[in-house]
Parts: sequence; structure tokens; C-alpha cells
Amino acid sequence: MASLCQNCGGTLIFDPARNKMSCKMCGAFFDVRDVEVQDRTEYEEQYMDCNIYVCDHCGGEIIVNSTEVSTYCIYCGNPAVVFNRVAKQRRPEFILPFSITKEQAVMILRARIRKSFFVPYHIKHFKPEAVRGIYIPYWIVNAEHYNASFIEGKVQNGKRTETHYYERAGYCTFNNLLLDASKALNDYTSEKLEPFDLTALKPFNENYLAGFYSDMSDLNEQEIINAANRRSDEMFRSEIVRDVHADNVRIVDSYAYTEINDDKVYAMLPAWFITMQFNGEPLTVLVNGDTGKVVGTFPFDKKRFISLTGLSALIMAAGFAYILYHVISFFLWMYNDDVNPNLVQFLVYVGAGVSAAAAGAINRLRRFRDTLRLTKSSQTLKYVRGRQG
Repeated sequence: MASLCQNCGGTLIFDPARNKMSCKMCGAFFDVRDVEVQDRTEYEEQYMDCNIYVCDHCGGEIIVNSTEVSTYCIYCGNPAVVFNRVAKQRRPEFILPFSITKEQAVMILRARIRKSFFVPYHIKHFKPEAVRGIYIPYWIVNAEHYNASFIEGKVQNGKRTETHYYERAGYCTFNNLLLDASKALNDYTSEKLEPFDLTALKPFNENYLAGFYSDMSDLNEQEIINAANRRSDEMFRSEIVRDVHADNVRIVDSYAYTEINDDKVYAMLPAWFITMQFNGEPLTVLVNGDTGKVVGTFPFDKKRFISLTGLSALIMAAGFAYILYHVISFFLWMYNDDVNPNLVQFLVYVGAGVSAAAAGAINRLRRFRDTLRLTKSSQTLKYVRGRQG
């Protein structure tokens, strides 16, 4: 149910810039707490009605709590989003309202693009309407993690390399551990969005959702425990590996167990999404709606990259060869004035320069592709498809 303006009956949406409800028709502003929410029974205090929209392409479910609906799927970018049903969803306990506005998110994205010289034209000039705000569901937990690991490492003893084995065991406490509660979003992507300012959490109010998408938790109790164990174990493992003074350290075997306290909290945290199509593949870049942190990278024009990189490699190689040629000529002249580097030698120097420049370009391209792989929504889609039906 959309919240309505008390003056003109227009639809109200939440305005992050003013932290108030804004009327799109008359321009009036209202405090979030002053906008009435219909009386609820005890059952309705725990649940709320949500409009469910489903993407025909990837099966992703989008929850919209107001009359504003995008025609593009936030997960795969396809314009095939249709109304499916009204469903009751569990009400979160807390929400972190957007503090980064849509205009600010667009500026942040454009600033990032300006640093990427090889971004294709149609992506560089994306439409602001393509940027959509979504509240991501999280479980915030306090956990006790226990771990015992058997570790292998290589130690140099003179000219010999010896394999040593180590044991590490202990426990630690994780407070306010964030667990992505939606299977639609890749956990690694949501973790990259952190941190959020949890001291700014507000008691949940549907009015904060007005004008935004939202997603709801689809994890059961055991899946929440599993997620807590995975995150805790990853952090614990990284610390014990650093504690072992050896080379090529790896954990051979381990036992891990996590206990979650009963005081876990269900909350909604903000992010801006932009999903683009590039070479037939959907790419998603996110902006933390609280801090402005960008997660993901933009694609690049491969032909332009190769041509300009090749040209710069030739220029660098020619300069390298020219300098090297004259340096060697000078030393040869110093010791034997009858000897001079010939054309073959010069070409060898050029080849060496080209090889060095090309190797650097290939390494840069490989690093970029590794980052781009995290942006591709195919990782997200494998979660989304599990929500079809």
C-alpha cells in the first residue's frame, strides 16, 4: 500500500537528501513518523503485504512497496518484469535509510567511469533512470566461533626446502556480523559493500521503502547458521594462516563450529544498483547507499584497448630501443671505434621493448578481467534462478 500525501493525496516517497517523505505532486514534506500507517493486528505487526514482480528472463523476484515500478530487472537488466502476486512477508526489525541520494549515486558512478578510459560509449552515457535503489535484507548476529586446524607450510633449511606441519586452535567472538539474507544476491558481492554504519539503524517503518525496491529474507534458521559459520571461518582462517611463519601455507584439515546468540536482528540495508547489457551479458555495479562505496567495475572496449595499448607499446619500445642503441654505441665506440651496432641488433632491441610492453599490457588485461568477472550477473543469476515459481 502506497503512503499518500495528507494535503493532495499524491504518492509519497522517501527523500534521502532531507530524510523525509516527499510528495511528487505538491512538493510537501513530512516526517517519516508523521505519515500514518494503518492499524495492524498482532499478526500484521510481524508481517506486511508486498507486491511481487517476477522477471520473465532470469526468474528474479522484486518486491515493490509503492506505486513506482521499473520496467527493468535489477538483477539481469532485461525489460521483462511483470506483476505476479501479493504476498505477506516478515517485517524487518530495523532499517538503515538511504543517505546517498540517487543524484549522488549517479555522480559517483560517472566519476568512476571517467577514470576508465576504455569504457564503451553507450555505457559511459548511461541514463540515470537505470540506477535503482534497493534495500537488501541482512541478519545481524553475534556469534562464537570455534576452530581447530592442521596446517602445512614450506620452510627453507639451507639449500633444502622442508615441509613443516602446525596446529592452531581457539575461538573468537564476532559482534554485529552481517549475513546477506537474500539468495538473489551473490554473498561475495554483498560482503564487498560493507561497512555500513549500524549505529544509524532506525526501527523499521514501511515509509522508508516508498520509492525503492526491497528484497526479503529467504533463509531458514539452518541456512543462517551456515552463513555465520562460513563468514566466521573465513576470517578465522585468514588470521591463523598469517600466524604461521612459513611459505606456501595451506590448511590441510580443520574443524569449525559456530554458535549464534538468540539476539539476532533482521534489518534492511541500502544499495544503488545499475545493471547494463554488454555483448549480450548483464553486468551489475552497486553503490553502498550509506557510504557511497562502489562494488564492481565497468566493461571496456576491447578493440580500442588493443589498438591504443599496441600503439603505446610500439612507442615505448621504440624509445627504449633508441636509448639502448645509443648507450651501447657509446660503449662500443669507447673500446673500439671501428665497431657499431648494426640494424639486426637494433631490431633485437625493438623486439625486446615490444615484448616487455606487451607483457605489461597482458598483465593489466588479466587483472581487469578478474575484477570484471565479479561484476557479471551470471553469479547472481544462479541464485536468482533458484527462486523461480
